[in-house]
Amino acid sequence: MLGFALLFPAIPLLASYLFYRLRLRPEHHDPIKDATYECGVESEGNAWGQFNARYYLFALGFVIFDVEVVFLYPWAVVHAGLGLDAIVKAVLFISVLAFGLAYAWRRGALEWR
Repeated sequence: MLGFALLFPAIPLLASYLFYRLRLRPEHHDPIKDATYECGVESEGNAWGQFNARYYLFALGFVIFDVEVVFLYPWAVVHAGLGLDAIVKAVLFISVLAFGLAYAWRRGALEWR
């Protein structure tokens, strides 16, 4: 019975997949569709450029502090009336992030070398 229950939804999925592959897709591949076309100008050269690893460090820092705001804003809206306990927890959360930032700054991780 379990085999039938698993096979029953697979039959329409397989049929629709075969219908798509045989009837709906185009028969020929057009090589012009593989070309990169951006902003009305054809691209020149290689699109794979190397970036300094420092960009990723600053992007990661932005994401960390952006996520902090994403967590703190709804928390502040919901817990506005909780009092001193809620404020202590928020200050602790911000302190941990500030300590991490100060540690990275002191170690020279934020300097562009």
